[in-house]
Amino acid sequence: MTAMIRASVNLARYVTPSSLRQSPMFRRLSSSSSRRPPPSVPGYFWVPIIGGGGLFAFGYWKLSDRVPFTGRRRLLGTSPDYERRIGDAERLRLLAAHSRDVLPPDHPASATVRRVGARISGAARSVAVRQPDQRIDPGPEYTYAVVRSAEANAFVLPGNHVFVYTGLFPYVVDEDGLAAVLGHEVAHNLARHAGERITAGAVRAAVGRLLLLLDDSGWLYAVFGPASKLLYDLPHSREAEEEADRIAP
Repeated sequence: MTAMIRASVNLARYVTPSSLRQSPMFRRLSSSSSRRPPPSVPGYFWVPIIGGGGLFAFGYWKLSDRVPFTGRRRLLGTSPDYERRIGDAERLRLLAAHSRDVLPPDHPASATVRRVGARISGAARSVAVRQPDQRIDPGPEYTYAVVRSAEANAFVLPGNHVFVYTGLFPYVVDEDGLAAVLGHEVAHNLARHAGERITAGAVRAAVGRLLLLLDDSGWLYAVFGPASKLLYDLPHSREAEEEADRIAP
């Protein structure tokens, strides 16, 4: 027993970490492990990333556009004809919905709005002719509908359809004030802000569908909705209003 203990002590004296590192077996193991390549990312992992990036770059290049006069860069994926079809259909829907409240053409308020609006739309067409480099499509002749309502509002639809609520009249003291309001609305159409909103809605819907595919729980989609409204819709709405004031003829 004593001899075995002495042999173990003598063996432990020589089997040290440094001696293990110098052993042929350790060197073979360490060299094989150092030559082993790091784990690689599967090729299929990069397919959706590269494909999605390429699709985004192509879409941005294809839909990239500049607003007339201001030169602001934006995405615009609709054609003027498509916007007009949407505006024509919405005009018919609104006229049917407010059929009892639309003032007749011979009403003094309707005649005033048409007279002032004709002056503004004529100025817009003159600008489009004088500045062909701006690529402005004045579109068809404007139509005007005056709706009896307490709401102080006026808006324009694609296709050059203007709606004016009678609640606005107490705030425009004369025809110059009305011209400022109508000029602002005409400027929205010159800048094709409606097409820009349609394009943004389509992009937002596509991103939302992608988030639902990536996250089955719907958490990312739930966060994306309010975030896009706060970070894009609200700032863009203010920007479009300021831009219309700058463009107004």
